[in-house]
Amino acid sequence: MKKRMTKVLALAMTATMAVSLVLTGCGGKKKDSKEKVLTVWAWDVALMQLQDAAEVYQKDHPDVKFEFEEMGTDQIYKKLSTSLATGNGIGDIIAIEGDVLPGYADKFPEGFLDVADAVNADEFLASKVSEVTYKDKVHAFPWDAGPVGMFYRTDYFEQAGVKAEDIKTWDDLVEAGEKVEAACKTPKGDPVKMIPVDPKKSSLYSLIRNQFGIGVFDESGKPQVDSKESVAAMTMAAKVYDSGIALNYNGWDEYEQTVLNESVACIPEAVWMIGTIKDKGPQTEGKWSVMPLPKVEGGQYECSNGGSNLTINAKTDFPEEAKDFCKFAMTDTKLQAAGFENYGLYPSYIPSYEEEVFKKGDAFFGEGNVYELFIENGQKVAEIPISPNSLEASDSIGSAVSKIFLNGEDVEKTMKDLQAELETKFK
Repeated sequence: MKKRMTKVLALAMTATMAVSLVLTGCGGKKKDSKEKVLTVWAWDVALMQLQDAAEVYQKDHPDVKFEFEEMGTDQIYKKLSTSLATGNGIGDIIAIEGDVLPGYADKFPEGFLDVADAVNADEFLASKVSEVTYKDKVHAFPWDAGPVGMFYRTDYFEQAGVKAEDIKTWDDLVEAGEKVEAACKTPKGDPVKMIPVDPKKSSLYSLIRNQFGIGVFDESGKPQVDSKESVAAMTMAAKVYDSGIALNYNGWDEYEQTVLNESVACIPEAVWMIGTIKDKGPQTEGKWSVMPLPKVEGGQYECSNGGSNLTINAKTDFPEEAKDFCKFAMTDTKLQAAGFENYGLYPSYIPSYEEEVFKKGDAFFGEGNVYELFIENGQKVAEIPISPNSLEASDSIGSAVSKIFLNGEDVEKTMKDLQAELETKFK
């Protein structure tokens, strides 16, 4: 999984156009042509999976042509903001990350085609359906999801006399982490820490908060960071960090280094971390497994991190064709399984889990099927209301986390101050 780029919602023109990748026989048809040509915007792996889907789709729909434009997420969002504002130059089908979608859906309520009639909610992960639904409109097809588990090093656990099945709570994780640090060394001779934590970001707090089934905002859009559950989540996150079992990191590159350097025993992360572990730590094959996240008292949900969706321009010249293709691409189980196996895109379409790749597991992670936990956890993620303000609020939350973790400021007071700040900012 590549580093997530900064989301850009400000209106801006893109200085350069992406190179058009056209399927054989498409010929770069213009919009004034009578041919049915669908332009698709997506990034690297997302684009590759959609190209694969288009090749299969065209076997039964030779009259539908495709033009693919590959660009990074920043490029997509800059162009999308301008295009939705002006009504010009927008693709027909656009990939968009789940946490970015609400901002566009709120600012441009008529920008995307309502695909409620094409999305069978019962067949997708409930949390993903919630993610694409805003103000009684389904703005996108759910695509890849990020159910979370706790990856752990079986060799470090064995050296420290720690058993995965004994880690049931976050307090248990702290206790196990102290044993690991006392008993285990990295290949460079440094003590092994239990988990990586960025003390200036909200990741650990958000993970525990989501176990309570709440987001930063409630259903009405009001901030709720000073709620009992939110404060409890931050209190537990601070307890874990203050215990000393965490390894500080700053940014994605340093996050990957924890795998390369074998410097942590556990990584609480989404299923897509499988690809990063295999890529950055090939020498650790057979030394990793996965267990459930530790629980927090009062928490009853699992967590998710990351994922994207597929939107359709509401002004496309070919709405039915675009909708039919997207439905095919998002619900063909063999394509979804291949997308996961080839590109690391974990499907939110539940019938996909019957495909062989999800049944056989991955030998890199030892005996047992590493995917079973993620399949189970994905269906236990809370349907948290989406908010167009979530991304903008993240900097303020990160600042609050930093005050608590690094400066030792009081949790309740900091969260009350954060609540007041967000209420003022999002009146």
